[in-house]
Amino acid sequence: MGGFLKLVLLLTVAAFFGWLYNNWAYRDKDDRGPELTGRATVVSKRVDQGRYLGKSTTRWNYLMAFALADGEEVELYVTDDIFSSLKEGRTGLLNWQGKRLYSFEPEE
Repeated sequence: MGGFLKLVLLLTVAAFFGWLYNNWAYRDKDDRGPELTGRATVVSKRVDQGRYLGKSTTRWNYLMAFALADGEEVELYVTDDIFSSLKEGRTGLLNWQGKRLYSFEPEE
């Protein structure tokens, strides 16, 4: 195999393992963190197109920012149905861990 092909193969394998480690590290960090619950208000929503090795993919990430009672703000990944059902300014009981939303129970 030519030197150029070996280099391309090596870079491809390195990129794959870098992506794998990055995803594992974030998931592990979320799994080790505490599960938290508190009163929060939806302050913003955004949609981010997924990226892989610098190229856009067809995967969409739905994110919502919540203002907590202590003034801290946390941005969490949500499903598209939660994203479309909650409006900015809505207040309720938030349950999350790391960057994962477990539930949001809006106040009536």
